[in-house]
Amino acid sequence: MVSGREIEIGKPTAATVTPEWRRAHAGSGMTSRLILAYVERAGGRQAVDRVLARSDLAGVEAELRDENSWFSYETKLALWAAAEEELDDPKIAEHVGTSVLDFSVGHALKRALRALGSPELVYGNVVRANSKFNWAHRLEVVDKGPTRIRLRYTDVSGVGYHRYDCEYTTGLLTTVPQLFGLPPARVSHPVCGARGHGSCEFEVDWMASLQGPKRAAVGLGAGVLALAGAGALAAPILLPVAGGILIVGGAVIAQRAITFTGRRVHALETRVREQHDAAERLLASLGDLSSDLRLDEVLDQITEKAQTAVGGKEFALFLADAGGMRADRHSGIPSSSLAALEAWATRAGDELSRGAVVVDDLRTVPSLEKLTQHPDLPLGSMCAAPLVFRDQRLGVLTALAHGSTVFLPGDVASLSAYAVHAAIALSNARLVERLERQAAEDPLTGLANQRAFERACVAEFSRAEREAGSVSIVIVDVDHFKAINDAFGHPYGDQVLCGVADALRSSVRPHDTVARMGGEEFAILLPGTDPEAAYAIAERARAAIGEVPIPDRVLRSSAGVASGSPPAVTPRHLVQQADRALYEAKRRGRGQTVASREDFTTVSTSAS
Repeated sequence: MVSGREIEIGKPTAATVTPEWRRAHAGSGMTSRLILAYVERAGGRQAVDRVLARSDLAGVEAELRDENSWFSYETKLALWAAAEEELDDPKIAEHVGTSVLDFSVGHALKRALRALGSPELVYGNVVRANSKFNWAHRLEVVDKGPTRIRLRYTDVSGVGYHRYDCEYTTGLLTTVPQLFGLPPARVSHPVCGARGHGSCEFEVDWMASLQGPKRAAVGLGAGVLALAGAGALAAPILLPVAGGILIVGGAVIAQRAITFTGRRVHALETRVREQHDAAERLLASLGDLSSDLRLDEVLDQITEKAQTAVGGKEFALFLADAGGMRADRHSGIPSSSLAALEAWATRAGDELSRGAVVVDDLRTVPSLEKLTQHPDLPLGSMCAAPLVFRDQRLGVLTALAHGSTVFLPGDVASLSAYAVHAAIALSNARLVERLERQAAEDPLTGLANQRAFERACVAEFSRAEREAGSVSIVIVDVDHFKAINDAFGHPYGDQVLCGVADALRSSVRPHDTVARMGGEEFAILLPGTDPEAAYAIAERARAAIGEVPIPDRVLRSSAGVASGSPPAVTPRHLVQQADRALYEAKRRGRGQTVASREDFTTVSTSAS
């Protein structure tokens, strides 16, 4: 029996892509979900319970029905054996494989394969599709013709071969033409690893089933013509017989043609419906993306919603920064791997300017080879789509997978389409952020302006009221600033104001707000600060202002401090208190700090 603890949920993360890791990821949730669905259809719910009990997996049914889960080779064999015993079906694996289109399993994969447009293209991409089911074995194309293909199935994990894998693969390969309304493919298995060969080989002919009806029609026509000719020469009575045979045979062939046409129409309807559903999901995702105009929210949405376009992968979003690319959001990729990807994205600018780039095997790119051997999260292949808006390269959205040769053409097209809309959303969010910053920023000093200061006061007073805290406000004014303008000119005065702004920034905490209220007057919002601490900050700020260099003089300033606890005091009330305290400091001779109470009496002063 196999313990359910061997099942891993979510995207595979392993020590490295070693044979041991591949053995632990020999079966996907799509396979286990399909097995359970087949058993339930054949034997009911009780049959499923008996299969889970026989395989010692009764406690992990939810994981077995999760298409994103992975489980070991031993778990897969135990589940197959239990299903075979329950249904008394020695060909259980092949029958499950041929029934894959009957169940709601692997919708995204079916949609991606149908989007390829023909059985020939699906079989040509079967190497990529194999990674959705099995990491323990590799599937590769050996030979290919106009209507046939030969595939080799090789053990890359040391688990060997089992007839369940051979039969399941045969069943799955049979169903490919049915995706397009065609009869099942004819699949033979001349070389079998389970029978002692070094690998398995499958020969697939997806047009063989169509040759029979064609040959039957030709044979029927030839036979009827021969019979009619013989009747005309020897026995005229045979002419009605020939006519009857032609009518009956024609009716049978017509019925087959109608059935074939019906299957084709159904397949086309399914494809259209799947494309519509995929478009609806993508539009919903893009709607979420476009509904946010805050930059941080948009950046979060880009990486989160990218899985709608290409599910089950790792993702990284790189943004253009100072001539290079900087990792901004990702799905938990190690820092060393991100650094290598940043360097690659920076160097690959020309290649990305032509569209999405697919690297089927990261080992072929020297700078990315180490990603395949990372001890925490090995990565094997990559699809990168540029984020470009109005010829401006904003970044790169990258999907990464654990194995090589994983990304289907539909994955590339979906990620590219998503990247186009993501670039638009990112550009809009940056524009909004820039406009908001301009609306809230003093253009000379870069400090908050009066409007932004008032908004910050509303937010902090509200929080202080909820938390029963206090708030302080400091108003600072540069003494005799007009004399500086008169002596050195207004451009120099502007430089001094910028120096004052820098001095104030350096004097406060990161969560405090410093604003230029107008002219040479500044304000500081100090959340969670009592009168004594606010007074000390005001003094520190005035001392820093005194360090701003002025020819032949020391830059002096005055400050007023007011503190209070909402709701007893409002922002407007506290600003008025601080302003009156500032007026008192100037009345006393400037160059000092005055802290006020409600009755405006001085609690402390310091002159300098």
